[in-house]
Amino acid sequence: MNKKHIDRLKDILSEWNPLGDMANQISDLENYEIEATDILFHINKKNSVEQISKIIKTVLEQAFDIDVNKEKSLEVAHKIHLMINEK
Repeated sequence: MNKKHIDRLKDILSEWNPLGDMANQISDLENYEIEATDILFHINKKNSVEQISKIIKTVLEQAFDIDVNKEKSLEVAHKIHLMINEK
């Protein structure tokens, strides 16, 4: 995990905006920086897309008490998998 990965994942999460309209109610959201860091802390290059998706769902559901869309989580997990495995 490095700053570049955190920034890229922040952009991915901000574009997705899993909180929707609730994002306006959270004063310290900071473009999902804490969540991006937490997600990246728990994954490594050996994780599958499905494993990364479960980590995304767990982190976001615990952080915000929301139900995360499984299909969207898989889509984001695929992007993360590509990102952490690029050379």
